[in-house]
Amino acid sequence: MAKEELTTEQLKTVEDRDGRLLVSAAAGSGKTKVLVERVFDYMAEERCHIDDFLIITFTRAAAAELRTKLAAELARRVAEDPENGHLRQQMFRVYQADIKTVDGFCAGLLREHIHLLEPVAGRSLTPDFRILDEAEADALKERALADTLEAFYQRIEQGDEGGRLLADTLGFGRDDRTLAELVPELHGKLQSHPYPDRWMEKAAESWSDLPERLSDSVYGRTIMEDTVRRAGYWAGQLERAVEEMADCEKVYKAYAERFLEAAAMLRGYETAAQEGWDAMGRVWSKPGRLGSVRGEGYEEIKNAAQAVWKRCKAEAEKLAAPYQTTETEALDDLRAIAPAMRALLHLTEAFDRRFRAEKVRRNAMDFSDQEHYAVQLLVRPDGTPTELGEQVSQRYREIMVDEYQDTNEVQNWIFRAISRRGENIFTVGDVKQSIYRFRLAEPKIFLGEFRAYADAEKAQPGQPRRRVLSRNFRSRREVLDATNFVFAAIMSREMGELDYTEEQYLHFGATYYPEAAREVELHYLSVEDTKDERFDPVEAEARFVARRIRRMLDEGFTVRGADGGMRPVEPEDIVILMRSPSARLAAFTAALEREGIPCDGGESEDFFAAMEVAVVLSLLEIVDNPRQDVPLIAVLRSPLVGMSADRLAEIRALQPEGDYYEALRRDESADTQAFLTLLEELRQAAREMSADKLLWYIYDRCRVQAIFGAMEDGGARQARLTALYDYVQRLVQGGRTGLFDCVSHLRQLLEKDSAPDITAAQAAGGVRIMSVHRSKGLEFPVVFLADLNRKFKNQSTDSAVLVHPQLGVGAERVERERRLRYVTVSKTALALTLEREAKAEELRILYVAMTRAQEKLIMVCSRRNPGKHLEELCAMAALPVPPEAVAAAERPGDWLLLALLNTRQAGEFHAETGVRPAVLADGPEGLVVRLHHIGGGEDGDAAAPAEETAAQAPDVQPDEAALAFRYGHNAAAATPSKVTATQLKGRAIDQEIAEGTLSPRRTAAPEKPRFMQEKHGLTGAERGTTMHLMMQFLPADTAAEPEAVKAVAETLTARRLLTPEQAAALDIPALVRFLASPLAERIRRAPQVWREYRFALLTDAAIYDPAAAGEEMLLQGVADCVFQTPEGLAVVDFKTDRVTAAEAPQRAEAYRTQLDAYAGALERILERPVRERILYFFACGEEISL
Repeated sequence: MAKEELTTEQLKTVEDRDGRLLVSAAAGSGKTKVLVERVFDYMAEERCHIDDFLIITFTRAAAAELRTKLAAELARRVAEDPENGHLRQQMFRVYQADIKTVDGFCAGLLREHIHLLEPVAGRSLTPDFRILDEAEADALKERALADTLEAFYQRIEQGDEGGRLLADTLGFGRDDRTLAELVPELHGKLQSHPYPDRWMEKAAESWSDLPERLSDSVYGRTIMEDTVRRAGYWAGQLERAVEEMADCEKVYKAYAERFLEAAAMLRGYETAAQEGWDAMGRVWSKPGRLGSVRGEGYEEIKNAAQAVWKRCKAEAEKLAAPYQTTETEALDDLRAIAPAMRALLHLTEAFDRRFRAEKVRRNAMDFSDQEHYAVQLLVRPDGTPTELGEQVSQRYREIMVDEYQDTNEVQNWIFRAISRRGENIFTVGDVKQSIYRFRLAEPKIFLGEFRAYADAEKAQPGQPRRRVLSRNFRSRREVLDATNFVFAAIMSREMGELDYTEEQYLHFGATYYPEAAREVELHYLSVEDTKDERFDPVEAEARFVARRIRRMLDEGFTVRGADGGMRPVEPEDIVILMRSPSARLAAFTAALEREGIPCDGGESEDFFAAMEVAVVLSLLEIVDNPRQDVPLIAVLRSPLVGMSADRLAEIRALQPEGDYYEALRRDESADTQAFLTLLEELRQAAREMSADKLLWYIYDRCRVQAIFGAMEDGGARQARLTALYDYVQRLVQGGRTGLFDCVSHLRQLLEKDSAPDITAAQAAGGVRIMSVHRSKGLEFPVVFLADLNRKFKNQSTDSAVLVHPQLGVGAERVERERRLRYVTVSKTALALTLEREAKAEELRILYVAMTRAQEKLIMVCSRRNPGKHLEELCAMAALPVPPEAVAAAERPGDWLLLALLNTRQAGEFHAETGVRPAVLADGPEGLVVRLHHIGGGEDGDAAAPAEETAAQAPDVQPDEAALAFRYGHNAAAATPSKVTATQLKGRAIDQEIAEGTLSPRRTAAPEKPRFMQEKHGLTGAERGTTMHLMMQFLPADTAAEPEAVKAVAETLTARRLLTPEQAAALDIPALVRFLASPLAERIRRAPQVWREYRFALLTDAAIYDPAAAGEEMLLQGVADCVFQTPEGLAVVDFKTDRVTAAEAPQRAEAYRTQLDAYAGALERILERPVRERILYFFACGEEISL
């Protein structure tokens, strides 16, 4: 890129090299272009070499992309000036240039100088150390934590009161799950500090020396400052409401006095803060009731005032809550939990030492270890560079750090040490796009430097300075104007950590776009349930988005093509962004499919469940060990080999016993011998190659990419195979060079349901559904921003102990005796800080989402019955939106509305709520703000305005013939595909063998608790089951005596075939009576007897419903006893019904259908006639033949 193609801002940034330079580069401002041009400017002006620079990026992909761009620009310049020997030299150096991630730089430094590190627990790391992957690091962490906790509990047993208090605080001493989660959490958050052990020591000391006044503690100050700030805002809201009602005398008289009274109380917090904590507690008292407003014509002013009053009162109560605890009580709480907090910090220190020792023992480290070990090598304890740090800093003309907003303190120490104490470092980033705090990124580093450095135009020589790149070359003007309008309204230093001023604005630079009318749209879906139906807001939103996309495709909405001209939009040009799409992916995918729109929801795909990946993993497994039946058969059945199920059965028949590999070896057919030859070749290669090289050899030798690429979605399959290779390559680089290591590692991860997150580079095609985090650094012609009503996560109050990397730890106080918990000021302060930081990050996430759009941005938010909520937002709206109103919002959609409700384009909302902000502005040109009603007869059509849709709807008359149609196979439709003989009339055991069988609808009594069963005995059904169990195992030759039957019951109990409760519930006299009966004698003499004979066969559905005759159904059942007679078979069914001898014949008739079903089934299965159908009733000893 020639210099003349740079803007003035970019050119000044490229040429400015008089000391440390920080560049704030807005979204789409061409920072990569500037960085590349800066390198070439150094080479041209100072004859530097391309490898004289250390360029730090935060992902390997970004590093590879930057190297590619440098090489491409170098090739272009050499082609333009082939006689330039200096440029030609760089062609050999570009691939040796230090373009790395932070961990890549640290790893290289450590392999070269690791001998300088102090030993850990008597052991030293060697240059061939390996980097643990996340799963292995977690396993080591669990082991170290278990050992640490064991030692911790031993100390408690020896009298460690602080440890006992910590255990009680986290679980009342019941279990250590919370403690086992908290220690790694605290340890993880402290990895952003260059010296975590020093931080913990200092924090422990602060808990030993608590101040006498809360205002002197970091916790008390945090709460009091927050109270004063928020109270001032809500007082201002009340005072503004009074001004707005001044022209309406009736409303003013009824409300003004109370409003001003409450505002004065809230203003009082500022004065009280000078006096102390207890004075803050005396400020707020419940204000009097509002007066009444009679008459009509004041609804808008009255509604707005009431909305403000309601919200202010609720917020004031929250403000007053911490001060209900006096200063003395609050300090007592802190002193009470101090031993537990010191114990937690010491426990975390012990865990850190043990975990580090475990890693060193294996000559391994994780990513954070690399950075901390690098700090030890490069920085002295006083913060100055070591001798090695000075040497490294002399290697480079300049240190260039991309995405600087995502750095943390430990990384910053490294950069400072190797940049001649910050003199030759060039950092570029955009703090508005810092969205990785959960990865320990600390945007305050960038913000602190941006505020401290002088403007480059006014800076003195050598003075640290800053420049701003604000011209956006990505998006159309309408997208930028809407983004600027929203964030100028809602982002501030108080809420968002940065004032969104003119300096931060996105200025239009994409003049290459052809002229085309464009709108930025916000659609708010009011999902309103009816008396008869409840609507799902997620499904309504998904349907709306799908229809809007369908309309764009049908109408030929145009976007800029690769040739610079306009072309119709395609599904691949469109992305749906959500904060976390996994929970809503199914709804959006289904909605798109209903509209016939192809969709790629790649984020949710189970990578290892994809057929091609599973087959390759199975192949790797059998190359390692072929005597594994499941992976071996999977490979043989796969497209790589293509054996049929019948062919596999033929091979197995050659050797029914043993493993399948032996059977395969016995088969002499050409296909099996060819496969065995290939397998032996791959096994030989595995002995000589690393796992990644072997995998690529398999791809080539077995034509894996070609075979799967020829299948449906072949491109996506090939992309997944490439991604698998990349992952195996990373495993090898991490020390798992052998096939066995890689395969066993992957198998363990899959068995533990903790498969690594691997995403194929190529999308499957269609509309993409993506998280905002994954979209960072990308751009799309059309962006739908959805799920804007998602509530922000707030886990601050869930845990008994909270952790903050700067404020430390805060906890609840526990009274073990009374089993009570109290929130302390330490926890309250941390909760306030964490919530505010989380909201600031959510603001930046919204900014990233809105700035992904190149040509069209459509935002969609849905909420159930939002009337009151919208009314309140309209009442609170102002320009700019006060920071506390932004902080009070709970959803990103609320932020958009708080800004856009102040525009005339939001007239539908003002009319709907009857509330309008006092001052309305003209929103940016091309902004559309719409309110749609879903439900109650309306559907919020996305394809056209509501009135247009109604006008276009044809007057369709119903088809009378269609309405009169009656389906001719209702009986078959109502007949189950499977049925048990019991369903014809019977008992529970038949149902036990028929999973999924449709049972007749009945009302079942809930199962009794066991204590009631023990008190009252078994139920009738349970007694029946017990008797049938006894009859199943009762020897036919058992004597008809009570003692003999009891002896059998005792034996069955000992064998655990009966429980003691069941044995006690047996009807011994009834069993004795049966053994003495003629039926028992016949069974004893029968040549063949079947007990509990189970069967399943297809039969005519007429046995279930005569109207379904001709249909087939599966009949399943269990015959209690079948015995052979000279005439044929006799089937016996034992019954425990409570009947008398006189009632038995009538009761038997109820079971005729069941016995007939048994008889028909047995005749077909055993191929013998059933001559007798017998019911035996234990209650009366009657034998009934049917």
